[in-house]
Amino acid sequence: MEPGGLGGEAMRWWGRGGPDEAAPPQDDVLELRVHGVANTPPAAMLDVRPDQVEQVDGDDLGSFWTPTSAVGSAPRKAGDARVVPPGVRREAYSWGAMARFSTVPGLGRASGIVAGVVRVAWVVIVPFGLANVAYWARDADEPHGPRSSAGGGLVRLFGLALTLLWVTTAATVSLGIVAAQCYGPRTDLAPDGPDADVQFVQVCTALPEAADVAARWSTGVRSAVILGLTALVVVALGAIGSTGRLRYERRMSTTKARQLVGQATSRAGRQRVAIRAAGANGGREQVVAPGDDVAGRSEVWPMLARRGFWTHADRSSVQWFQHLAAAFATLAGLVAWHYLYRDAPGCARSEGFGARGCLSPGVWAADGRLPWAALLVASVAVVVVAAFRTGRFRLEPPPRARGDQPRAPRVSRASDAALLCAALAVLLAVVIAVARSGDDPLRPVDPAVAPLLGLHALPRLLVAVMVLLVIAAVGIRARLRARIWVPLTLVVLVGATTSVLWPDGTWSVVSRSVGGLALVALVVVAWTVNRRHAGREREGWSGRGPAVLLSTAAGVAMVLSAATVLGVAAWLDAPAAAENQRLSTGSTAALEKAAAAEPLRDPVVVHVPAPERLHVPPGYEQFAVASVAVLALLAAFVVVLAVRMGTLRRKALPVVPGDVEPDPERLEDVAVQTGRRHAALAQRAERLMGALGLLFFLALVATLVLPDPHAAYDGPFGGLWTLGVDLSRSAVVAGCGLIVASVVLAGSKQPLARPWGLLWDLMCFLPRAAHPFAPPCYAERVVPELRSRIDAWLGDDGTPIPASQRDARRVLLSAHSLGGVVCVATLMARWDGPAGPYDHRVGLLTYGTQLRAYFGRFFPELFGPAVLGTRPSTGARLWAPDPWAQTEPGLVPSEGPTLRASLSPPDTATADEPTHGSALRWRSLWRRTDFIGFPVDAYAGSAVDAPASEIDADAYLLAVAAHSGYPRAPEYRRELDLLVARLRASTPGRPVTTGR
Repeated sequence: MEPGGLGGEAMRWWGRGGPDEAAPPQDDVLELRVHGVANTPPAAMLDVRPDQVEQVDGDDLGSFWTPTSAVGSAPRKAGDARVVPPGVRREAYSWGAMARFSTVPGLGRASGIVAGVVRVAWVVIVPFGLANVAYWARDADEPHGPRSSAGGGLVRLFGLALTLLWVTTAATVSLGIVAAQCYGPRTDLAPDGPDADVQFVQVCTALPEAADVAARWSTGVRSAVILGLTALVVVALGAIGSTGRLRYERRMSTTKARQLVGQATSRAGRQRVAIRAAGANGGREQVVAPGDDVAGRSEVWPMLARRGFWTHADRSSVQWFQHLAAAFATLAGLVAWHYLYRDAPGCARSEGFGARGCLSPGVWAADGRLPWAALLVASVAVVVVAAFRTGRFRLEPPPRARGDQPRAPRVSRASDAALLCAALAVLLAVVIAVARSGDDPLRPVDPAVAPLLGLHALPRLLVAVMVLLVIAAVGIRARLRARIWVPLTLVVLVGATTSVLWPDGTWSVVSRSVGGLALVALVVVAWTVNRRHAGREREGWSGRGPAVLLSTAAGVAMVLSAATVLGVAAWLDAPAAAENQRLSTGSTAALEKAAAAEPLRDPVVVHVPAPERLHVPPGYEQFAVASVAVLALLAAFVVVLAVRMGTLRRKALPVVPGDVEPDPERLEDVAVQTGRRHAALAQRAERLMGALGLLFFLALVATLVLPDPHAAYDGPFGGLWTLGVDLSRSAVVAGCGLIVASVVLAGSKQPLARPWGLLWDLMCFLPRAAHPFAPPCYAERVVPELRSRIDAWLGDDGTPIPASQRDARRVLLSAHSLGGVVCVATLMARWDGPAGPYDHRVGLLTYGTQLRAYFGRFFPELFGPAVLGTRPSTGARLWAPDPWAQTEPGLVPSEGPTLRASLSPPDTATADEPTHGSALRWRSLWRRTDFIGFPVDAYAGSAVDAPASEIDADAYLLAVAAHSGYPRAPEYRRELDLLVARLRASTPGRPVTTGR
């Protein structure tokens, strides 16, 4: 059924709660199913045919669905899991379109080139999204002040470096290749002949014919236009991520709107609402603040439960000004640097730049270069100020804020808006100066130097900055103080820069020594602090999660940048390839004469002069060589791991790790063991991701130390290096083609479908806080919208529901895979509601989820053991036959309420399983054959987890169940009935303890 198939009034009965549209009285429990990755259709979630579901509310991005009335009356066989229990209303919430489809206003039906450009742009911002994930992997609860590691500032600075890397890439293509090399100087056709007045400009053959128009302009005007277009490309890059949030954040749920209004009024101390505490105070009304919990005022609420967590967009938008200011200033500085030193002898190369006197005021003042020097200084100043403000500004509420703390940090935009205006002014001044520079060639006279000065050094400088930040990120979860890593990083950068500018003499020795010692100190301190971190065994990548994610982000960014630069250069170089070269008229006549002289044979051209090739900065080719080597090492690593797992295929994997499993005898047992081995191999993803991050880091370091790919070297290693450079260039160009092909295929069915959909499901859950150009957070709508549905059913949003029905109503969230993460966030977001953290009316059934194994390890402050109240995990072992057969770490103390405590009955006071009438309202299913599904507490001895059957009983042929099909398992119906009974028997109150 189409999303808009039902009338708006008919679909919103639950939002108003009117008597005519109210749910039947017998339906007291709402079973609300939430899908995970892969955007499961509503019909599949409800296990019915597509024509047996109807939409009850929502739009084409987020919607609620329920089976039609005919489904409930259809006869079912005994034990059919699709039968809805009596008194239960079953719904499905579909949110996957928010993460997988672009929502650019006005382009909903776009196709062809426009849609392809949109999809390519979404690929470009993948590194920004990875940086945002790294932001939430840091220690989110670290203290502010002198003892702070400034982990958030480190990640935001890294994000700024990524932005400037893409600015440099765009400038390399537009200014360094097209403007400086594709357009030649204006030339007279025949200076001494009859056509002396005819002039021409050589233009790259591969460029479209529309580009010929720019050849008629002066060099200055043409360069100024290309510079302006490059700035617009940067703005478009930033707009890609922002356009995605316009549509699904524009519509605000009722509960969310009231929550925000409540925050504003509570700051003035004016808001109080009357709520009825069910079963307390003899049914009398008492006046309290929303979410007020007198007994827990001193408790520390988890970050997901703090107000304002899902409204980061309002505060983080200030980074837009900072990144755009730095980007515009970088463009202006690159061009100002080029014009300042284009005609200065000896100032075209960075090595020995200072020793040759290129930084002296005399060079700047000569030949009218002083305005360019002033623009360069202004550009550098803007970039420095933007970097300082990016690293310093504070985004989250105080880490020790209570749940009822009403005020989020205020972020002023005035200073950053002024900074952006200053950057625009500098860029406009540069554009005007370039346009008035005349018709002199943009490229320097010396053909051996870079076509656009500054583009040789800037990419490698940005890579060096990212390498240093990755090293410092190793220690930020262990709270490596900013007063340590910031000075060491600056000393390394200053030392390295000084040694390049003055490579000889005492200053060079001092700068190299000091910089080298600072680098060693940074590595040793970061590694030592991480090794001493007490909680590293229960955190992702041994507490080095931010470093792994940042390294991967930098590696992906450099792969895309190198593919872009080298791919464009190869495309423009193609007409000059040997097979496309045209011989001169004289050479052609000579070949025809040779052919006529000997009719028996034809002359075949076996050698032509080497074609002219476009020049690209060496940093991209150096990274291409290193990245090809890295991918080869990663492939070898995976092959070795697969071989290792193959040698252990005869060792049976038990249901509970550490138990002894007999050798399989039946065909079903053999199939299950095969499924378990395949799942166990996939469950080593954390280790593989860590290996990829390490290899990308080595590739970044290699980019800084590899020799110049344009230089010729003698000896056998010289020939090997030249061959490696040529092969790597071809490999990267081929990789660029594969990327384009995958992007095109991603939208073959949906014009604006984002490529690589699974990536967005996992990467876009958390708010955009580290990079303003990162993809938008779909949970900023999903969590409030799902909360609104829960509150509407329970009457917590003011919906008029008869008291007898309201007191009896319950909600059971049924969440699969990533949907479990969504539902956990939603339940904690409701802690500021009338019932507070301990709402006895809600329950949770999860299955095939990654809460403990991945999200709890990667984001401990958001989903860790101290937040969920579950046991920690050490992560999968890489080489062991069973990755989970190991000793689990000890329990983690909690400073406040946990999710498990919020779902525990008030009489929980022992570690034993509570009775049927007062039991834990959270159950979870898992399978060893599920490649991304794990227990949320423990494989054995848990009051939460239970294994699900691994054979699909409904399949006609033998089929091993993996990540899907949980609701069809008999264990699902058993746990569903158990939780429904516990919810109906639950009573309000605060648990004594979170006994296990």
